[in-house]
Parts: sequence; structure tokens; C-alpha cells
Amino acid sequence: MTHKQSSLFPKSNAPDKLNVLRDLDRPEVEPLAFKILYAIEPFCEKAQIAGSIRRRRGGVNDIDIVVLPKPESWLEIIKTVRREFDAITEKQGDKLATLYLPFVNRTGKGHIQVDLYRASQSIWGILLLVRTGSAEHNVYLCNLALAKGLRLEYSRGVVDYNFPCLSGMGEVIADKTEEEVFEALGLPFILPQDREVAKNE
Repeated sequence: MTHKQSSLFPKSNAPDKLNVLRDLDRPEVEPLAFKILYAIEPFCEKAQIAGSIRRRRGGVNDIDIVVLPKPESWLEIIKTVRREFDAITEKQGDKLATLYLPFVNRTGKGHIQVDLYRASQSIWGILLLVRTGSAEHNVYLCNLALAKGLRLEYSRGVVDYNFPCLSGMGEVIADKTEEEVFEALGLPFILPQDREVAKNE
């Protein structure tokens, strides 16, 4: 990492020093999530709010956004959030950036965690699906894939190891859209707000 990059993304112990707010009411958090989305959209091919906000949960602990950056724009996305929202970078890698944004709600002042997940075009669907959750629903989909002789891999998609590709890693049969993943598992599209509990399908 260059000196310039180090100054932009300093090492932080933010959770130890900041009052990181949890169990917030979604209607309080949602406007900030959309402000972040609008701020970074010029640097993205796609960007979508995920996590508990997308599932329409009553309470949320953080803001999750899946982004497909335009070429050479990943760092610009992170810098924009830092600049526009006075954010502190806790973690910044090639695929994930975690930041803490000042936040005021009815209970007081603190910071809210924001996770930016970097997708590629080929894994947009699986990354959006997994980062939307819920965790229990992801487990259900993984078990369903196994029952069908497939695997649901969070970094690749629905994979069929019965027909290995040249790399020996199995053939990816669905990854680009959520609809494609659900179809590969024999399911209709499941709305995000219905992904809270395992489905007996």
C-alpha cells in the first residue's frame, strides 16, 4: 500500500473507541442508506442495499450495500463515503470495506456500521442473495442445493461438481442474478422480506 493510500485508509480501532449503535429502527436508518446509495451511484454499474434493510426488518444493526464498481472506481466509492458522510474506515480490502458513519437517533449520538461489498458482473446475483440473508435462509438454500447434488458457494454461485470444468472446481450453473440462483434450486423467486425463516419447500 502506498503512503497516499495509507493516509486515506488508516488503520483503525473504531469499535473500541466509538459508540457503535445497534438494534436501530429501520425507518431511522433507511434514509441514510439511500443517501449513501445515491452518493456512490455515479461510480457504480450497479448498487443495491442488502441486509436487514432490504428484508424490511424492524430492527437493523448496520447498513449493507452491494456494489458493482465502474472500472477503477472501488477506491473512489470508499473515498466518497468518507468525504460525504465524515466516515471512518475500519477495514478496506479488494472485496469489502467497513466504515463507521456518525449517526443520531432518538436515543442519542453514535456511529453506525456500513459494509460495502464489491461484486463482479458474474457473481452479482449470488453476492446480493447472500448479503441480503437472512443467515437461516442462506443455510436453507445451502442444504437444498446439497439435497439436489449441488453446492451453493457464496463466492461462486450454484455449482455442479458432477460436471467439473477444466479447473476441476465444478461447473457454475447460476450466479449472475438472484432469479437464476432460485431457478437452479427449483424455487420461485422469494421476496427479500420472506427470507427470514427456512422454507419447507
